[in-house]
Amino acid sequence: MIKIVKGNILDASEDIIVQQVNCKGVMGAGLAKAILNKYPNVKKEYQSFRNFHLNKGLTDKDLLGLVNYVRVSDVKVIANIFGQVNIKKNRFDNTVYTKTDALTRGLKEVKELSKQLNKSVAIPYGIGCGLAGGDWNIISELIESIFSDYKVTIYKLD
Repeated sequence: MIKIVKGNILDASEDIIVQQVNCKGVMGAGLAKAILNKYPNVKKEYQSFRNFHLNKGLTDKDLLGLVNYVRVSDVKVIANIFGQVNIKKNRFDNTVYTKTDALTRGLKEVKELSKQLNKSVAIPYGIGCGLAGGDWNIISELIESIFSDYKVTIYKLD
């Protein structure tokens, strides 16, 4: 069950805020930068999670589909879904970096954990589509399918 609302996802009342991250440890643009500005510990935890797995012998590609959960307050968690390996090189770069299968695995994990813990979920409108180049028509259908039996709020920035 999906509800779309206008507003800044960083002001969301939901318990879990989802975002897609790259596998390079970079949080310099888009929603990731806004989250970093509001919750500086997210970048440190994200990079520590990444480095922990790389030090165990995994590659950047092996991180795809994993989710890093970072508590940012007593009641709020950021769920970083590793949904793309690389990052946009420049404004003329039209490459699609979002790996739909990885984003799907991550969203399924977030949903299952949310159901188990009875937590609410917020997802940004266009997740994986801005700088990562994904197709919102495809991704929105995935979200509708995954969350068909669980409430999720999609935040569309004004």
